[in-house]
Amino acid sequence: MHGVKRFFPGYRLRPGTPNDGEALLRVHQRAILTLGRRIYSDAQLESWASGNTSERYGAAMIEDEEIFEVAVNRKAGVVAFCSRKDHEVRGLYVDPDWARLGIGRLLLQRAETAIRAMGHHRVSIGASLVGLPFYESQGYRVLRHRHWKTRGGLFIPAAEMEKQLRQSARQSVRPSAAD
Repeated sequence: MHGVKRFFPGYRLRPGTPNDGEALLRVHQRAILTLGRRIYSDAQLESWASGNTSERYGAAMIEDEEIFEVAVNRKAGVVAFCSRKDHEVRGLYVDPDWARLGIGRLLLQRAETAIRAMGHHRVSIGASLVGLPFYESQGYRVLRHRHWKTRGGLFIPAAEMEKQLRQSARQSVRPSAAD
């Protein structure tokens, strides 16, 4: 961990592109294998992190119309990403060296804003137990606990979560009866 990052993270946000595949895979796997150790076994983590490819991210963007936003540092490259489709946040991962700097929270808030702008009134997330406290702190509630089958074939405990989106001030203004 470079101490400077703790005080001045120095990143910018931009839309993800299919060319980001290698960087997205690196962040995804590092986040799973490092941050997940607090909760999941080594076998579960290896199963979760396995079977993914850099091409999968491009296919998700092009074929599945999944929208990615990435946080990029000039020296480190992609350090975090959030992906979404319709009213669902499909992935939110932060490189462990960049965790707890507010990048994940910012990416999630921006995804929620975009989802609200599309006319949705709720956001759904399938969350690992690692992410559960973070999502709860952001106003999400557990709908149900479940076991999710990883790409490697093992099941890990997870949760389906949801957050009701508040209307923006502009949306909540209603014309009066006199209008």
